[in-house]
Amino acid sequence: MRMVALFGGQGSQHVGMGEEIYKNFDLAREMYQEASDILQTDMVKLLHSENTQLNKSTYAQSAIFLVSMVAFEVFMQELGGSVKPLLALGHSLGEISANAASGALDLKRGLKLVFKRGERMEEICSAYKEELGMLVVLGGDAQVLGDYCKQAKQEGQLLYVANFNGPQVVLAGPKSLLQNLNSKILGAKKCVLLPMNVVSHCPILEPMVEDFRALLQESLHNNYHFGVLSNATTQVYQDKEGALECLGIQLVQPVRYSECMQVCERRSSYYVEFGTSVLKNLNKRLSAKPTYSITTLTDLKEALTFVRQEV
Repeated sequence: MRMVALFGGQGSQHVGMGEEIYKNFDLAREMYQEASDILQTDMVKLLHSENTQLNKSTYAQSAIFLVSMVAFEVFMQELGGSVKPLLALGHSLGEISANAASGALDLKRGLKLVFKRGERMEEICSAYKEELGMLVVLGGDAQVLGDYCKQAKQEGQLLYVANFNGPQVVLAGPKSLLQNLNSKILGAKKCVLLPMNVVSHCPILEPMVEDFRALLQESLHNNYHFGVLSNATTQVYQDKEGALECLGIQLVQPVRYSECMQVCERRSSYYVEFGTSVLKNLNKRLSAKPTYSITTLTDLKEALTFVRQEV
C-alpha cells in the first residue's frame, strides 16, 4: 500500500499541539530538548503554555516544523522500518518538513532554516505601512476570487490569492483590507483571518527569494529517500536542485494544494498527516481515500493500526 506523507503549514499552530506525543515518547522529549538548545528557546513552554510568541512567524514556523518532525519520527520508529512514504507533500512551510522527512535536512539544519525563513518574512512584511495577514475564504469560487484580486490590484491595492485548497481559498494582503472583506462580498460561506503576522506565496516576498535559495544551498543535503511534491509547480523532485528551485518560487507563487492532491490520487493508497490536522479536513473534500492525522496519542494509535494491517 502506498502512503503519502502530509505536512501542514503556518496558521495551523496552537497552544498544546503535540503535547500528548511529547509526554509519551522519549524520542519526542529528546527532539524538543535538542530544538530548545538549537533555538535558545524553551520549546515546551512555547508550545504547551499560553503565550504571545507562538503566532509570530519565526516561532510559529519553528514550532510547526518541530511538532511535524516529532510526529513523523515517532511514527516511523513505531513501525520499525516496515513502511516508508511513497511521496511527501507539504502545504506551504510544510514542504520544508517534507524535505526533512525525506532526508534532505536534519533537525538542526531544518530548525535554523525555518527560523530564518520566518525572520526574513517578518522583516519584509513589517516594512509595509499596514500590517499584513492572510484570510481563509470558505466555499468561495477560485475564479471569482482571482478576478476580485486583479480588480483590487488595478485600484492600487495589495491583494493576492495565496492558496488554492479546493473547498477553501486563502487571500494575502493588508489586514485592514482583509478584515473588511466578508463572505457576502466574496460569494463565500465564511471568512476567517489566520493567526499570522506575515503573508506568503505572493509577490510581496520577492525580495527574499534569492537570499533564501542561498540559505537552502547551505542547508540541504542531496540525500532523498523519497520524492517531494512541489506545492507551487505540482511536480515531483528528489534532489537538491529541484528543492532549490521549488522552495524558492513557492515564496511568491500560490500553493496549488488541490492540484497536488490530484497528482497524489493517481499514486497513493492513503495519507498520513504529521503534527497538524488541517490537511485531513481539506482532504475530506478532495479524496475518498483515508487520511490519518497524527496530533494526539489516539491519532497515532489509529494510524499505526491501519498501516500495520495494510503491510
